[in-house]
Amino acid sequence: MPPWHFSKPVSREPNRIVGDPVVTASTDSFRPPHVGTLLLAEKEHSPMPNFRVRLLLVACCVATLLTAPIAVRADEVSSPPKPTLANRLPAFQDVARANAAQLSALPAQGEALPLFKTVIGPQLGLGDAAMTVGAKGLTPTMSQELLITDLTQAANELVRGLTAWQLAQAARDLGTSGAAESREDMKKRIEAQTAWLSEGTTLAPALGRLQSLTATAPTEETAALIGGAVAQIEAWAIDTVHREWFRIYNWKDQVRQQRGLVRLCGTWQWSIHNHQNHREEKTAVIFAPPGSVSATSPAEIIVLGDSVYLRWETRAGVQEDSLLFSGEGQRLEGTFVNTAGGWGSITGKRTASCFNDGGKPTSPRRQHH
Repeated sequence: MPPWHFSKPVSREPNRIVGDPVVTASTDSFRPPHVGTLLLAEKEHSPMPNFRVRLLLVACCVATLLTAPIAVRADEVSSPPKPTLANRLPAFQDVARANAAQLSALPAQGEALPLFKTVIGPQLGLGDAAMTVGAKGLTPTMSQELLITDLTQAANELVRGLTAWQLAQAARDLGTSGAAESREDMKKRIEAQTAWLSEGTTLAPALGRLQSLTATAPTEETAALIGGAVAQIEAWAIDTVHREWFRIYNWKDQVRQQRGLVRLCGTWQWSIHNHQNHREEKTAVIFAPPGSVSATSPAEIIVLGDSVYLRWETRAGVQEDSLLFSGEGQRLEGTFVNTAGGWGSITGKRTASCFNDGGKPTSPRRQHH
């Protein structure tokens, strides 16, 4: 028999609940019970927590229930927005209205280019182009590389288009209720700007009609004729402004691309390892000078700094090469992947510099590796 046993209690004691086991043992052979057993017994028969502990537990549960919806709402607010197509077009009409006084004074009291450099360019998000057009001390080589001539022409055309747009707005706002003084000012403005706005354009007839119609007293008949002339001027202005803005906006990317194509131009010896079939291949690739077209050229070439992206499109599928210039621009290293499941490494070495004799490049037709 073990040194202790359990039996029903004989009497109630203040610190014991009826039904609790009583441990008895002989005095001459008493051994203390195992500590784990006492702890388990104490845990199973521990009294209920006091009032303060229970109140604290209830308060914690209520606080958790109240703060949970708030946390959910906070997560919903902080969720990232869904990607959408960006709209980078500025409010051309608002810019034309905001600079009406300066545009109406052109070209007699100023030139279009200074206005673009100081006001129009920055307001239309073309600050880099405005600073470049106004840069001084550029060498002829640098000016050619930065396409300064084309950039200057586009800036002048953009301002001229905004001027015509603002002129159409003013003529439409004049309407049939314009005062005689306002009509006279409009007539003088059209007369001063006709030669400048009609140079190289088809606006001369519309400007002539608008000038003669605004000189007479407005009627319902003349209002319709004025609306037709205004619509023709405005259509040309909108087309010109959007076209030239896109040309100037893409100017930096075009300069970067031009520089990259000049670096890439030439003959390269490529060593290609295809990890799909562990095949080694060597091929010669010729990149034509900028502006030249070749049937064997990649479908897309993007050069940003030392990074080169090539996309080849053939009957076998599509292949993309991701390369880096190294060795002072004399080497190309990177990887490729294609729709046939092939992938691997490319190591290229320039074997001939770019040619400028007008000859046609003769590069072997590109195949999947």
